[in-house]
Amino acid sequence: MDSDIMHIGQRIRRLRREARLTLLEVASAANLSIGFMSQVERNLTGISISSLVNVAKALNVPLGVLVDQPRQEQPDSHQGARESYSLDDTQQRYERLSTTFNGSLLNAVKVQLLEGYRSEWVAHGGDEFVYVLSGQVSYAVGKKEYLLASGDSLHFDAQQQHRVTNLGDGVAELISVGTLQLFDDDHSVFVSLANSAKPVRAGKVAAKAGKVARKVVNKVAAKVATKTRAGK
Repeated sequence: MDSDIMHIGQRIRRLRREARLTLLEVASAANLSIGFMSQVERNLTGISISSLVNVAKALNVPLGVLVDQPRQEQPDSHQGARESYSLDDTQQRYERLSTTFNGSLLNAVKVQLLEGYRSEWVAHGGDEFVYVLSGQVSYAVGKKEYLLASGDSLHFDAQQQHRVTNLGDGVAELISVGTLQLFDDDHSVFVSLANSAKPVRAGKVAAKAGKVARKVVNKVAAKVATKTRAGK
C-alpha cells in the first residue's frame, strides 16, 4: 500500500480522535460517506485533494497538516519544470499550475487519471471548470452525466455532489480550475508535526506551527542582515 495514503489516513484518524470527533461527524461535515471515510482511515483507498480540503475543515486544522504540496511562487510555470505529486500513486497524479497572492481566488491543477479510476462523490463551495487534454472521462454532477473527450470542457456548481471517472483505455489528462482553496502554502511545512509519533491536539499543532514559523523567519532575517553587513 502506498505510503502517502497510509500517512494521510493515519493523520486523519489521529487528529479526529484527538478532537474527540466520531467518524460519522467528520464524514458528514466533509460531505463524504462514512464508508469512504472509514476506508481512508484504514488505508484501503486514496482521497482526492478536494475531499481532503473538506476533511481538514471538518477537523478544524490547516490543510498543510494533512498533506505537503509543492509551492508555486512564480506567476508562470513551464512544462517539465513542475513537480508531479500524488495522494494516491496508483490512481491519479497532480501538477500545480497556479500560484497564490493576496486576493487570489483561482486554484488550478493538471490531473492525470489512470485507467479505471473513479473518484469518490464530493461536494464543496464555489465553481469548478474542467478542460480535457486527452482521453475520455465522465463527470457525474448531481443527477446528470457528462461525457467528455479531448478538447471538451465542463463548468459547474461544485456545491452539487460530483465525481469523475476515466472511461478510456490508458491515462486521461485534464486541467481543473476552481475557487476551492486547494493549497496551503502557509502551513505545508508543518506536515512533519502531524507525522510525529506522539499524538497532539489541534491547538498544540497550531502552537508548534507558530514556533516553527518564528524560528524560520528569524533565521532568514539573520542571514539577510549578515549579507547586508558584508556588502557594505
